Amino acid sequence: MADVKTDLLSLQYSQNFAIEGLQEANVDLELPPASAQTATVFGVVTDGSLPVADATVKLFDSAGLPFMHTLTDASGAYSITGIPTGTYSLGAVKDGYRLSDAVGVTLSGSATTQMDLALKADATLALGAIAGVLSAVDLTGKITPLGGAKISLRDTLGAEVAVTYTAADGEFAFYDIADGVYTLMASAEGYQAVAPVTATILGGSIANVEMSMTVDLRTYNGTVSGLIRNGAGQAVAGCFVGLYRVVTDAGVTREQLVSVTKTNAAGKYMFGGVGAGEYLVKAKLEQ
Repeated sequence: MADVKTDLLSLQYSQNFAIEGLQEANVDLELPPASAQTATVFGVVTDGSLPVADATVKLFDSAGLPFMHTLTDASGAYSITGIPTGTYSLGAVKDGYRLSDAVGVTLSGSATTQMDLALKADATLALGAIAGVLSAVDLTGKITPLGGAKISLRDTLGAEVAVTYTAADGEFAFYDIADGVYTLMASAEGYQAVAPVTATILGGSIANVEMSMTVDLRTYNGTVSGLIRNGAGQAVAGCFVGLYRVVTDAGVTREQLVSVTKTNAAGKYMFGGVGAGEYLVKAKLEQ
């Protein structure tokens, strides 16, 4: 039998070029050494006893980064070829199973190494999940994600079965949800929900929902408070305090008195229900 030929130097190619008339072309190429022989990893993925078909088997390099992957066949067998010399780890996963414990392997030359993997079934992975995004509409109509809001998940009887809070980008998620019909309610200070959202979980399905809230004019406002003192630094009781809105119209700025109060015995005052805007405070005391 004739010897099998293998590459000594790898195939390389030049850039495209054109020849016109009597032109002379000079094309130099530098051929690198051919790749070294590569290794193979093969094995069987089981659930501890029975083979698991269509499981994903992934090979990670020494830095833990994904390198190659494949699927097991009907008998749970897999094979990954063309692996350069080095240290790797293997893991397997399939829906309904947790990721297998990592198994390390060092490969060199054209070695063929058997690495069997075991998956562990997790009944909770057959349950459903609900993911969503909560947005808010402000007084100008602008829509933005709303973070820190409470999301309640209620069953068909109205009982609260789970609670979570939105992230800064408005995202939230519930997992390990049994089949059924659920209602999601959002609550956040200064906002009111547009309407409850319904999600149905069937056969461990995943539901993606969008929720929205609007500014609650009754509570979406601030307060202004402070302390009034005289020139000697003493608190002034019964002092008139006025809250003025600063309004600019056609380049002209004016002040509008919008609320008044008086300081208490400790010289303190406060205005509640202050809407968005620019303000200033004025105070005086008459005899």
